Amino acid sequence: MTGPRLAGFPAPPPASPPMAGLLPLLRQALPGAEGRVALLLSPAGRLAGPPARRRLARALLQDAAETGGGAVYDTTAGELLLLGAMPAAAQRAAAALARLAGPEVPPATIWALPRDAAALLAWAAAAQLAGPEAVAPPPVEGLAGLEGRLDSLPADTVLRHRHVIRPGSAVPGRGRRLRLSRPALAAVLGPLAADADLMAHAADRLARRLLPGLATWARDLPGRRLLPLPSGGLPPPAVAPGLFGVLPLSAAAWPGLAAQREALAARGWGLALEGLDAEGLGLLAPAGLPADLLLLRWSPALEERAALAALRGLPGERLVVTGCDGTAALDWAARLGAMATGPAAEAASA
Repeated sequence: MTGPRLAGFPAPPPASPPMAGLLPLLRQALPGAEGRVALLLSPAGRLAGPPARRRLARALLQDAAETGGGAVYDTTAGELLLLGAMPAAAQRAAAALARLAGPEVPPATIWALPRDAAALLAWAAAAQLAGPEAVAPPPVEGLAGLEGRLDSLPADTVLRHRHVIRPGSAVPGRGRRLRLSRPALAAVLGPLAADADLMAHAADRLARRLLPGLATWARDLPGRRLLPLPSGGLPPPAVAPGLFGVLPLSAAAWPGLAAQREALAARGWGLALEGLDAEGLGLLAPAGLPADLLLLRWSPALEERAALAALRGLPGERLVVTGCDGTAALDWAARLGAMATGPAAEAASA
């Protein structure tokens, strides 16, 4: 399995036996998957070729799991299953995968749940998980010990790394982004993840704990380095330009944000806000947001006239387009002079 697991979407079985069936796992997960979908990708066409193309396909599905929920499983037949994703995220992934696989390959199968559960279970009856994997510990229910669990959680359990590139430039700028994975964090919280305030508290506590170490890791790297920032938290002073702390878009309404931004600037850091998308562009003036960088989630709706009008006057230097899943996203970022991150940027960085 690759990618994080949402609460309710179990880990693969233990390493013994070395191959385990998917059927019991799916039966366990389906009761919590109402309104979600499963996507099955077969290793056909161009996806049966160079390993780099398959890695990109996995990255596209993992990105859908990160943004739309769910988990990604590998089978011994080379198939990839995205289970429990939101329909829109799965549809975007399917469109990108179709371009990647080539026109001769049938589109990925998408099962709506619970309507198509019987078809999914019929396929899973003969499917085997690929390779032995360790089982994640089951989430502990209730508030008792939550902060202790967060304080002892290994960083690599919840951190995800992405390259940041400047597409279309003669000398592509490079950078890195480390972010907290919400699905991975939800797997730790278990049923508590349904409480948005608790999720925000958990993310903030983790960012506060991890920031000193992440700042040290990113200190000497080239290009822009984007790191999760706790509310009101300050990192150690930067020794080279290009460090940015990332807060959620909701932080724009915090009374203390202006003071935090000034304190960051005094330490050589910029402030980035994450969570802006095409729909949000119609509700606020992005140029007036109190941040040095805006992380804008890619979707084809950004190419529409209303979105482009909302971005008029905003320098491309202030934009990082996230979730770039293909050439259309990279081309759009290049036209605006923005940086880009996501599966397509990972492929360009390989």
